[in-house]
Amino acid sequence: MPTKSKTAPVKNILIAEDDPFLSKIMKNRLIEEGFSIDHALDGEMALQMMAKKGYCLLLLDLIMPNMNGFEVLEELKKKKIKIPVLVFTNLAQKEDEKEVISLGAKGYYVKSDISIDELVKTVKTFMKI
Repeated sequence: MPTKSKTAPVKNILIAEDDPFLSKIMKNRLIEEGFSIDHALDGEMALQMMAKKGYCLLLLDLIMPNMNGFEVLEELKKKKIKIPVLVFTNLAQKEDEKEVISLGAKGYYVKSDISIDELVKTVKTFMKI
């Protein structure tokens, strides 16, 4: 009879963020917390990466080159790709928040209002760790 692995499953997270400084900070902090992190520079790259590898969470910026976060959410919805998405953006308008939630995002956070420690706590809470 096969035995079950006692190691916890790897928590793969994809960060779609075009700011190299911010994405590096996010990536390093989440790796410190035991997450496996991949990084996409734009929405187009994020969709390509999701097609090749499974992720349990997408951290998505809205304003990116080639394909913005709104377009990524629209593609995920259109293609019926089920992945939880937390949006981290500089857009603070309520209309933007309503739109991304209607497109399937599970959370909306304004970057200037959340510290890196709060981001990590949010991710851990969302993933029930």
